[in-house]
Amino acid sequence: MFVALRFSQYFSLSLVTLFSISGSYAAKLPNLDVGFNSKLQGGHGSLLAKNIRILPPSEPHNVSWPSNSSSPILDPSSEANPLNVPALSNALLSCSGKDYGRNLRLASCVQVYRAMSSYTVPRSFGERFTGEWDAPLPFRYLSHDGLCAIDLSHAAGVNGDIVAPVDLKEAASLIIRICIAVSPNQGGLVTGLGVNNGLSLRIVPYRPTVTCGPDRSFLPDDLACRDVIDKMPANNKRQVFGPKDQPGTTVGLPWGYTTGRRKCGAVVDTIEEGKISEESDWYKIWAAVNAVDFMCCQVGRRGVATGLGDHKRLYAELRDMTQPSLGRSNATVATE
Repeated sequence: MFVALRFSQYFSLSLVTLFSISGSYAAKLPNLDVGFNSKLQGGHGSLLAKNIRILPPSEPHNVSWPSNSSSPILDPSSEANPLNVPALSNALLSCSGKDYGRNLRLASCVQVYRAMSSYTVPRSFGERFTGEWDAPLPFRYLSHDGLCAIDLSHAAGVNGDIVAPVDLKEAASLIIRICIAVSPNQGGLVTGLGVNNGLSLRIVPYRPTVTCGPDRSFLPDDLACRDVIDKMPANNKRQVFGPKDQPGTTVGLPWGYTTGRRKCGAVVDTIEEGKISEESDWYKIWAAVNAVDFMCCQVGRRGVATGLGDHKRLYAELRDMTQPSLGRSNATVATE
């Protein structure tokens, strides 16, 4: 199934009206703020549906996210945008198993949706290291089991935009209702969000390999790890992670970054000692570190993600830098 929906984010309309073109279909959609099995009661949303079209089925296939084709910049002219509206004058919702994965766990997506902010004051979201933004892009919300990711990024050629968090939550709600709360389900993408239609939000499956430490070394409300993640590189340029003195290395290992208080630090290294090099990109490393934060640190534990790199020989961890590593304990890290 491939679904396209155009809407504007500046008006209010009951979601009962939004789905009134198909009463039987609407009745099957969950009220995400109440439970999975109740009928659609109408929404609190700030999005007005101008029209909805169900396009001919596309052949979906399994996607392991992030994949080799992953990019934090979402191109509105790609085949995932069925109407190809380069100006993004109206937002467009697309469901596609081919582009955004399928077999998503509904409960995981609803959990992370409910955790999203309903704040109504607009905030700025922009590409990291390009200016002062309230939140750097890409930005990821992740379920606590790591299986459902809600990604926010910007359109090609745009550094950032301004949007109210409640509108992002509403966009996620529409993807869950239309793309995921059906069988078979698929991931989805909404483009054209923000004052200048420059933001994109997608929901995709994710399968991180994360182990959390047994001790509670972080306070659940400690934002030190989020500060580290927001300052990490997150582009998809290929890098060679390896010994600092080895020709061809672009990222010397072990690599680390921490806050001034050293309450939380990110470390990337190889699982074995020796002259080992691995290729990957910062986006995949950032996604793994982000997973450790959502799955471990936000419940008070340090954690490590393994199986990173083309040959799965890299690990990334988040921990209190005064405590032992969950990776190679003898690795010494000069943090940046």
